[in-house]
Amino acid sequence: MKTKFRKLILMTDESRRSVLTQSMQELGLLHIEHEAIDIPEETETLLHEQNQVKRLIHILENAGCSGGQPSGNRMEIGEVIQQLLKINEQTEAIHQEKEQLERNVRHLAPWGNYHFHKFQRLMENGLYGYLCHTDKQSFARINQSDAIVEKINQFGNNVYFVVITQDKDYSPSFEYFPVPKNSPADLAEAINQQQNQLTETIATLQSYSGYLPTLQQYLIKVADAIALSRAEASYHEHSDGRLISISAWFPAKNEQKVLHFLDRERVAWKIRDPQKEEKVPVVLNNRSYPRLFEPITQIFELPNYNETDLTPFLSVFYPILFAYCLGDAGYGFVLMVLMIAGYFSVFRQTRSIAVLGIILGGVTTVMGFIKSGSLFGIALMSDHPQAWIRQLSQWVMIPDDSTRIFNAFNVALMIGVIQIHTGIAIAIYNKIKYKGYTYALAPVGKLLVVSSLIWIFLADMQEIAELNVLGDFRNYQLISGIVLVVFFHDMDLSLAKRLGGFFMPLFFIFTGILGDILSYVRLFALGLASSVLGLVVNQIGLQIMGESIFSMILGVVFLVLGHALNFGIAALGSFVHPLRLTFVEFYGNVGFQGKGLTYRPFKKSKLTV
Repeated sequence: MKTKFRKLILMTDESRRSVLTQSMQELGLLHIEHEAIDIPEETETLLHEQNQVKRLIHILENAGCSGGQPSGNRMEIGEVIQQLLKINEQTEAIHQEKEQLERNVRHLAPWGNYHFHKFQRLMENGLYGYLCHTDKQSFARINQSDAIVEKINQFGNNVYFVVITQDKDYSPSFEYFPVPKNSPADLAEAINQQQNQLTETIATLQSYSGYLPTLQQYLIKVADAIALSRAEASYHEHSDGRLISISAWFPAKNEQKVLHFLDRERVAWKIRDPQKEEKVPVVLNNRSYPRLFEPITQIFELPNYNETDLTPFLSVFYPILFAYCLGDAGYGFVLMVLMIAGYFSVFRQTRSIAVLGIILGGVTTVMGFIKSGSLFGIALMSDHPQAWIRQLSQWVMIPDDSTRIFNAFNVALMIGVIQIHTGIAIAIYNKIKYKGYTYALAPVGKLLVVSSLIWIFLADMQEIAELNVLGDFRNYQLISGIVLVVFFHDMDLSLAKRLGGFFMPLFFIFTGILGDILSYVRLFALGLASSVLGLVVNQIGLQIMGESIFSMILGVVFLVLGHALNFGIAALGSFVHPLRLTFVEFYGNVGFQGKGLTYRPFKKSKLTV
């Protein structure tokens, strides 16, 4: 479900622009319609300052600052920012110089730790030294008659050596450069000095720890000022600028608060319902259980205001799809236990995520027993030698038995058929509610075509006797659906254009239905894969176990690690592939348009840095 919105249009004289805008910010309910205009210079300055303060807060936090009282005489916020920017500039310069020195050390490392003063004495006597590098074959061909060549190191096919020559313009075919004045030892000492300077700058930054809360509060003020500046720039001017107007959206449930605000401000106003072509903000408003699945809905995008929120339907189908993919009762139980532990620890701040995981784990545990029957890779068979496994096998309702109609493969396809039909039914509802009955005729035709094709396939091709009734009716149903699609597939076109372009809609329906339903085979395949891999892990683990304690420990370790790896891979696939089935097959048949505009009320609020 979505929250209902209403539109507010305000008009006042230019002199009240600033006061009215501040009052709207204090109200904190209105989503301002911002015009696509150039950003005012004042706003650009504030945005630059906001980025600066954010960066400084991160720098202080990375330096280990956590707040407290400022030491010494308290400075103004502007002076604090300037001082911190100066320290940060010095720190970055030290970092860059240190990184350059470290690169030089790595570059000179193959030639070892030479002493430049020895080369300097050679240069005073007319000799020149070069550090050189080439491959092994080229090194063997170097002419050493007019130069001294001393091999220093060799790594694989690369040879590092020194050449001493009287030729000032020495220019060989291999890589070379004059001996640097700074040896690796000198560079290491310089790096150490730079590190000491960095330590000093960090200590200096930590002395500003007491200003961290002040900077965070100042960041909030800057953000509010930016929002205020953008809102003031969103007015329309009338009567040569003497009058101004602004448009905004607010949740209909808050209308009384808005009316009280309007009475207090004494402005000209108009409130109305949204029109079809308008871009209206969206707020999902579901009950407690479907609300848990809103993060999954938002992975794709919000629905627009003029279509149904699919979260309630996703909350029904997604746990089934997830459980069918994971397919093992043991893995479902492990997921449920992990999420229960996370509820009281890592997910303490976002417990709804933990509750969602508990639900998925619980449904998977049940599904693991009733579908195929798998417990940590152990097949629950009625003829198993273990009595407790034979007892659990009585829970299996959807076996991997091709002779049974309701086997794991067919049920996966049935889930697809149900979800696709649900999607088309929602599409019909959307058309009736938001566009009108005539627009709903095309999806009605699609529903007739899809259902009749499935009926014909099962009754005639699969020869299911129970469905082989009313044979002529399914044919009439197919023809009726085709007619509806042909004549009403795009009501925004004229009848002649619709008749001329009917082929592609029918083509996509006939070809899409096969691909959509077969996509649900992945539910069966992924569930089977995780069960088979679990079975393989058990077989190998039992083979490793012997009579010795060492082999028993090794076998247990293999079982734990093997099942942990299989569980991780299976859980990832069980999360991703139902998303694909939801966002492609289900959303596609619903005709989901999306691109919903997030509701961002113009208000003073704290920021998370």
